Amino acid sequence: MDLIVLYFRGMNEWLNDFELNGWAELRNFLTTEISKGLLLEMDELQSNVEFQQASIGKNDSKQVNLSQRGDFISWIDPKNPLPWASQYLKELEQVMSMLNRHFYLGLRDYECHYAHYPVGSFYKRHIDRHAQGSARRVSSVFYLNSNWEESAGGELVIYDGKSEPSRIMPELGTLVLFLSEMEHEVLQTLRNRKSITGWMLTETIL
Repeated sequence: MDLIVLYFRGMNEWLNDFELNGWAELRNFLTTEISKGLLLEMDELQSNVEFQQASIGKNDSKQVNLSQRGDFISWIDPKNPLPWASQYLKELEQVMSMLNRHFYLGLRDYECHYAHYPVGSFYKRHIDRHAQGSARRVSSVFYLNSNWEESAGGELVIYDGKSEPSRIMPELGTLVLFLSEMEHEVLQTLRNRKSITGWMLTETIL
């Protein structure tokens, strides 16, 4: 079965959520096998010290600020991805195509990285579109954590204009999409939290 079938079944639902709220949650976006394969790739990269402390800002204003953000990242090379990452990127291309077809967003490319939030880390409230200008139009997070419990924290909080912000558990196989200008944060995590974070762009990466 083509992997795309897994979320075509609920396509109308998540597209409606995205249109109404500016974000959508796609549970079981990929099979457990692929999700765990991505986690193994991420763990191998970490064992080879391929991660670096994440920064905030853009270009000359980039800086590490642990009071704002405490995760470690490793960028995925779209031209030479590892095998499981390659499958993930192919599925995201399908999602981008659907978003363009339904909302005319002009999405043309994608960038992403593995993200590890160690115990005690967080990412305070922010937006993904840089103030100096940004091609980021839609943000995405794909989670790689099995058996996550609410007591572990680490939830993604999206400030979508409702009386209470929306919270999403970082559970294995869940993909979250949201407009990059929406404010959001990652609550402090009490266990290691792993994901793939990315952005769909209105420009092509050379």
